[in-house]
Amino acid sequence: MLQIEQRKGVIVKALTMIVWLLAFSITLPAQTYDEKVEAYINRYKEIAITEMQRTGIPASITLAQGIIESNAGQSPLAMEANNHFGIKCHAGWMGASYIYDDDRKNECFRKYDSSLVSYKDHSDFLRNRERYAILFTYDTRDYTSWAKGLKACGYATNPQYANILIKCINDYDLHQWDLAPEERSAWFASLNRTGEITTIKETGNPEVINAQPTAMNVTERIYVFNDIDCVTLFEGETLNDLATAFALSLKRLMRYNDITEVSQIATGDRVFLQPKRQNGDVALHTVKEGETMFSISRDHGIQLARLYEKNLMKPGTEPKAGETLNLKELRKTAPALVNDDKGSLVKSVNSPVIESPAAGQVHVVSKGDTLYSISKKYNVTVTELKTINKLNSTDLQIGEKLVVAK
Repeated sequence: MLQIEQRKGVIVKALTMIVWLLAFSITLPAQTYDEKVEAYINRYKEIAITEMQRTGIPASITLAQGIIESNAGQSPLAMEANNHFGIKCHAGWMGASYIYDDDRKNECFRKYDSSLVSYKDHSDFLRNRERYAILFTYDTRDYTSWAKGLKACGYATNPQYANILIKCINDYDLHQWDLAPEERSAWFASLNRTGEITTIKETGNPEVINAQPTAMNVTERIYVFNDIDCVTLFEGETLNDLATAFALSLKRLMRYNDITEVSQIATGDRVFLQPKRQNGDVALHTVKEGETMFSISRDHGIQLARLYEKNLMKPGTEPKAGETLNLKELRKTAPALVNDDKGSLVKSVNSPVIESPAAGQVHVVSKGDTLYSISKKYNVTVTELKTINKLNSTDLQIGEKLVVAK
């Protein structure tokens, strides 16, 4: 009788935990891809640096491969098998395994006790196989050669694999983790002064000119708005100065703030140091005279693209003053627009536009895209997309180009 009661207690606790987790997952806003990547980098960068010191593999390469192969830690392989690099069992593997559909059904992948073990095995996998020997003749800081070498050695079948790795490294400033801490400010100063992605070789560092602001400690400037780290742009300060001070590339800082020109942010404006959220800080906003979608997205900490999507508006259009915009939920009809063009409105959530792709048409992957959503947009199947583009998995990288019709 006691055992039965104990079992009932365990079941009740388990059910309570499930209900709590479901409630938590419902109320917790979904992370953007940038947020997932930032969290992944913060969690695993020290392991990648340690592995670089142990084996000579650039930390930037290890992190980029982990981000891409594991979908920033969200893939079933990463979550259920701690396998961040898509390494299969191969002959001689004596450890645990995980069966997963990849190129073929029911393929055998390595399963690890922890992510740390996965990172170490990835390093040893490259270091101990003859096919990858040429990689270790490259400079540890030459991530471009490493990326191209990995593709040439057959690490992945995607023909764009090297470019995808390099883009990931550049988009998230991963090269900084190849450098000694005292070299990083110099690299950011050089990068933000020239606007070009460069590497710092062992022979020396670029000259540093006004790399750090002196008015106050950078951490004292940060305030949090809509759960995002922000600062205010000082008088006489440039976005280049700000990016360098907070260890960001100017390109990345501009992406976080939804701008294409530095002139779009003025003295006294809020500057986001992290990706803006998919939802605003409040549920609704009534448009005032002179406000734009850009200013509203900035004032409420919501990504500009998400603000357009939630309100069924095409990018570049503007709502009329007096209209109420949704900042959290999806609208059912679009608001009235300035210079209202009926053809520019999306009339209903239930009437998606299906594009008929022209032969050879290309889709550039953006935040939130999945193979399923792309397949629906172009009226093709996921299998067709994977076949046309020679994809091994459903994981996508922002900026990746997919052919959507033969």
